[in-house]
Amino acid sequence: MIDYRMSYLSDIPAGVGYSIQEINERTGLTSELVIDQLGKINQLLEQFSYELIYWKADKIYFPKQFTDKWLELQFGILESEIYYSESERQALLYLLTLIERDDLSVYYYQDFFQVSKNTILSDIKKLREDLTEYQITLEYSRKTGFYLVGDEAQIRLQAHRMIVKAALSQAGKFGLKKGLMKQSKTLEADVRHFLFEAINSSDLVIVPSRIEETIYFSSYILCRANKYSVRLDRQTKTILKKLNAYRGSQLFLKKFSDVVDREDEQLYFTLIFMTITQGEVRDTALEFLLECASQIIHEMERLAAIEFKAYRKLLLDLFYHLVPAYFRINYHFSLANVLIAEIKEQYGEIFALTKIALQPLEKLVGKQIPDEEIGYFTILFGGEIGNQRELNRIIRYKALVLCPSGISSSLIMQSELKELFPTIDFSLATTVGQFESISESDYDVIFSSVSLDTAKKCYVINPIMTQLEKNNLIRCVQEDLLIPGIVVPSVDEIIETLLPYIELKQGVTKEKIYRILNRKMIKKLKVKEDEKPMLSELLTYDMIQFTDEKLNWEEAITYTAQPLKKQEKITDSYIEAMIQKVKDYGAFIHIGKGIALPHARPEDGVKDLGMSLLKVKAPVLLLDDPKHEIRIFICLAAVDNEMHLKALASLTKILSNKEKLKKLLAASDKETIIQLLKEGESL
Repeated sequence: MIDYRMSYLSDIPAGVGYSIQEINERTGLTSELVIDQLGKINQLLEQFSYELIYWKADKIYFPKQFTDKWLELQFGILESEIYYSESERQALLYLLTLIERDDLSVYYYQDFFQVSKNTILSDIKKLREDLTEYQITLEYSRKTGFYLVGDEAQIRLQAHRMIVKAALSQAGKFGLKKGLMKQSKTLEADVRHFLFEAINSSDLVIVPSRIEETIYFSSYILCRANKYSVRLDRQTKTILKKLNAYRGSQLFLKKFSDVVDREDEQLYFTLIFMTITQGEVRDTALEFLLECASQIIHEMERLAAIEFKAYRKLLLDLFYHLVPAYFRINYHFSLANVLIAEIKEQYGEIFALTKIALQPLEKLVGKQIPDEEIGYFTILFGGEIGNQRELNRIIRYKALVLCPSGISSSLIMQSELKELFPTIDFSLATTVGQFESISESDYDVIFSSVSLDTAKKCYVINPIMTQLEKNNLIRCVQEDLLIPGIVVPSVDEIIETLLPYIELKQGVTKEKIYRILNRKMIKKLKVKEDEKPMLSELLTYDMIQFTDEKLNWEEAITYTAQPLKKQEKITDSYIEAMIQKVKDYGAFIHIGKGIALPHARPEDGVKDLGMSLLKVKAPVLLLDDPKHEIRIFICLAAVDNEMHLKALASLTKILSNKEKLKKLLAASDKETIIQLLKEGESL
């Protein structure tokens, strides 16, 4: 990996000798690092059949290709091997137009992407169609070439969307840097250097996974800000000026003379900073988000019928994530969550509950929360729910968990590892810098989502693992660390064991058996993990009741629980505990829409997982309060924090669907209710 600071050498003339000290001063690197970097660059130059850097009389000489091919050296790939997809071309075409060079013509775009004229014309047409939704037009005149017309704030937002899209691939990143280098060979290096300098000086904590896209976005906006200014409304200005990030923005822009004194740009870059900055409880201007985080946790507790034990820690973790999410959502900044499909598949029930629990945030921003944002909150809650499992274990090994993608991904990764290896004591590091500050004597092994240069045993894993990946990891760790337990054999080992005792049919190969067995193993493992019962499996015919009796709220809870008691899923003490919870904590069991979910802790008298439903003819006033008029009581007997979540996720989907909810409240027989429950499972 070539250090970005070597970019400061990319504009030096060929054939001129430089001393190590001169290079040190120019790059800010030590002599040792400079020599290391020059060695790596020479390896690439040789690989690409270019002239090499050479030493002569204590001077270092750079060939012409060092400057001309600097982009290839940074990426370690020839430009001729770069292929831009249609989506990447259109994103980069927009960004090239954003910074408005004087020669923006179809030919310029052709030359940049090395494609035909017809391809560029097609890209321009599709880009124009895409931009129509945002009231932005891509215009052309012979005098000025291509340029963008529209609201400046919206033009910048779409630039951010294009950068997020392009930054997902190597080709996209190559194009992003190439576009900037057409303006300045050192702009990106300057932005990276001064951004970190400003962040450190302002004591801001950034989300590592967002930093690259922010560097690109800041660089392109700085090019744009030379000609165009953005205007923010008075309320936004008032909020941004109170934040610690405002000082960081001012420090950053001091390095760029064209925009340093423009308040609107200082505030705009404050906004950029806030989309990647973790919350800081000492920042009094953000107290309203701390309150919002508290409301979200209580909503999740109500909807999921659980109680988070480490409330304060969860509150801070949620707040840290909520702050950048609030600014992204409220000001329409794009977010790429490449894990969203995996999150929905593996944590579907928690995703559904989280989506409803985020209503306080939705109300605050006045906008629907994007699935990508919900995904990160989901893994935050999923990690915390997993961490609450009661494990009686003997600690034998200490492991460090490193996931620089952010606190949410770190928590879910740590939680999954705790479940897989209950005899290992896990501690967390969320940045490479934090990892490097931890003494090696504090851990025995490392589980990391990124490759590390370390003498310790390191398992590189995905933040969210597939069942087969979990299976392989268990086998490797058990073999390496001799952890007691059943070692799960690999597919290869199963086949090798069976082959001496079987005769293969004609046309059947070992590879074919491997593919079939591999597919079946993944399917079986998925089924094994997915043991959580569905809503219709819990609320069966004999668990549903109707009554015409006029009941008070305590009688209604007792009545609702009778089928569970009859089937010995709960004891009398559990019914008493449910009633006492309402007396102690208020009407928290009212989950909205006239539905109440009475429940207590598993240790209060639960023998087996179960749910029962009571529909009353005369509405019941919970705690005798007219604001809490209940028509349906659903009693939950949970055995832990997780087995009931799939059922509750289906229930929340029904409650969120106006048509299904209306039918449920109007239902007059058990068959109708059961049918609605089954329909809710497929929503």
